[in-house]
Amino acid sequence: MRELTQLLPGSTKTFSRDIALLKKCGIPIRYSAKRQAFVMEGNERIAPAKAAGKTEEIFLGKLSRLVKIMNDMPDDDCDKWYQETFPQTSKRTMQRDFAIMNAIGYEIKYERDSCNSHNAGNDLPPRHYYCDKPYSTYELKTFRMGGF
Repeated sequence: MRELTQLLPGSTKTFSRDIALLKKCGIPIRYSAKRQAFVMEGNERIAPAKAAGKTEEIFLGKLSRLVKIMNDMPDDDCDKWYQETFPQTSKRTMQRDFAIMNAIGYEIKYERDSCNSHNAGNDLPPRHYYCDKPYSTYELKTFRMGGF
């Protein structure tokens, strides 16, 4: 919690609520005394808790999707992966999710031209989404540190 309050705007109470929301949507987070930090235990989800209402259900679904995108999205054909992973979700929602990911430091781009700049000059097929992920959590734009 100390590190979170130093790196992000917010209080320990806010971060405690955020962690509780992540747990509620099925993200396996626990406090590790050895590491003195909150850690995610693998990629296996736990059963999500029942949402208090429709609004919370929508929010928890969005949060769950964003965590899955952060952990599992490939570098190439992001749109294809997204549609296969979340088949009931619209393309507009996909674009909104990608916009959120771009805002925090992932670079998800739609390449229109066959001569593109993705992946250090290696041209990839046009009309697909590609992702350049941050190397570490500290490179996310939401952190005050990390070279931004």
